[in-house]
Amino acid sequence: MRAGELAGWLVAAGVADAAVSVGAEADRAWCVRAVADGDGTWEVFWCERDGRFEWTRFDDESAACFSLFGRLVWARLAASG
Repeated sequence: MRAGELAGWLVAAGVADAAVSVGAEADRAWCVRAVADGDGTWEVFWCERDGRFEWTRFDDESAACFSLFGRLVWARLAASG
């Protein structure tokens, strides 16, 4: 999965697209973006009030996207059950 596809897959799984920011940091959202140093790594984190929470770095784009997808879909299913 690529970052450009993530939002569509999340919407298909019933996750509100406002909960995710792809490629940029956004307050009160889960963010997935390439690390600025250009070494090919990606990061996933919850952003709130200029803080990064649950921050994780991945070796590639697909791993970062699948991690965030799994986290958000699991949370949605857990909340509805």
